[in-house]
Amino acid sequence: MSHQSSMNKADFISSIILTLFGIGVVVESLRLPRLENLNVNAYTVPGIVPGFLGLFLTVAGLAIFVRSIRRGGWKLSLNKDGMRRWLGSAMVMRTAVTVVITMGYAILLFPNVPFWIATPIFIFVFVVATEAMKYGGLPDRKKLLTALVLAIIAGLLINYVFQDLFFVRLPGG
Repeated sequence: MSHQSSMNKADFISSIILTLFGIGVVVESLRLPRLENLNVNAYTVPGIVPGFLGLFLTVAGLAIFVRSIRRGGWKLSLNKDGMRRWLGSAMVMRTAVTVVITMGYAILLFPNVPFWIATPIFIFVFVVATEAMKYGGLPDRKKLLTALVLAIIAGLLINYVFQDLFFVRLPGG
């Protein structure tokens, strides 16, 4: 199988996931409060930015979907060996680790730990995990320290931007 053929198949599958995710974001953004009772400007409601991002993801996913179909990406020719290779691929492993770390943040940390603590933990774990996957082992002390400093600064900066600039109440804030 040529590299281009496998890329077309990956684009086909990825485009479906991206499109569905984008639609999900749009639907959920429409469910956010509109704050009509507070006479809030329609362009400043909480769901406007996620809604536009979801719409963009949906359009981008559909564009990739159409392109992959034109290039034959829909011809998946699935079999046991191909599925086994795909499931064991680095791409699937990276995706699975990303999903597990993100879900851990969303389900375990975010509701139970103050945002200003949970977010640096998430960033640190994510950076260390991606470095470990990229280089096949835990980073050295210098990279761990860099990841820790990056996580603390980014977490505190994100907390500041949302709480003090956007006036968004964050959990534990």
